[in-house]
Amino acid sequence: MDKRTLTPDNTCGGTIGYTCDPNFPGGGPCCSLHGYCGKTDAYCGAGCQPAFGTCGGAEGLPAPSYSPAPLVPPPPSTPPSTSTVHSTSTLSSTAPSTPATPPSSGDGSPQPSQAGCVWIVDGAGSFTHQQIFDFSQLTSFPSELTISIDTIAAGPAPFSQLYQEGNVAVSGGTLQLKVPGGQTASPILGAEIATTDKDIFYGSVRTMMQISSVAGTVHSQFFYKGDDQETDIEILTATLGQGAHYTNQRLVPGGQSITATKPMPQNATTTMHEYRLDWLQDRTDFYLDGVLQQTFTENVPNTAGAWLWNNWSNGDRTWSAGPPEQDNVMKIGKIEMYYNRTGNAGTCT
Repeated sequence: MDKRTLTPDNTCGGTIGYTCDPNFPGGGPCCSLHGYCGKTDAYCGAGCQPAFGTCGGAEGLPAPSYSPAPLVPPPPSTPPSTSTVHSTSTLSSTAPSTPATPPSSGDGSPQPSQAGCVWIVDGAGSFTHQQIFDFSQLTSFPSELTISIDTIAAGPAPFSQLYQEGNVAVSGGTLQLKVPGGQTASPILGAEIATTDKDIFYGSVRTMMQISSVAGTVHSQFFYKGDDQETDIEILTATLGQGAHYTNQRLVPGGQSITATKPMPQNATTTMHEYRLDWLQDRTDFYLDGVLQQTFTENVPNTAGAWLWNNWSNGDRTWSAGPPEQDNVMKIGKIEMYYNRTGNAGTCT
């Protein structure tokens, strides 16, 4: 293939050979190290492929519009991540109300463009399915999601866990996942939701979320098929100064997970911020408010599964800590998903 052929799908370079088209929807003139077209430093800076587009950072390009909030520096080391097992049941009822919608930071990823029957996500490529859950516009739990009802064994932790329907609420313009305060015995009650689609195979998922200021739980967004097919964003409310924990779990029993910790905004407990996870064929990318913070090319999941969000505690002093003394509520303002499925090719069929 002639490397001067303009990209038809926002991929570029390498063995593909396409050159970036600056006019392609959701793309840009720079071909990144990982073979995707874009227009920010993540594409035009280190690793940019000059044979397949423009390189050199901001040269000839508009400056990024993102202005990050003040950041909390991460610690020198990161504790190991934990995994849980999941089962789900559908629910369409509402739950009791709690406080009103928090403000949004206003920063986030560029909106994908639509070309025919696919959505093109900047930095991630094209996807055949879209789901958007804007909880400021919803008054009940959407049928495209499910609420988990599941018991998680304690293992080496002090407490077992139980996900319950009553800890999930759509109220005050947000989806709320609660770990009730004051629990002192197993099982520690928590909350988890999942997609009804269980055959997601690669995707880009962004969650507008406000972190609880009450210590003692873990807020998570993640892809999951099993303990050896998982990539996740986890935020520990007991140690917010550590930042956000990004992990690709081990791919084989006894293997090693790969984890990084990156800074979070200082106002994460008072303002909605966008936490984005892109699971692609050759890597996972982790974004905060539209800015790429981490890329992993090891332990990338390779089996279709579901996307989940949860708030939990098992009293593990090295991870979740807790249980919380007061109600700990993880608030989600919006979930925006672009993904492929193994059992449904989307509207192209």
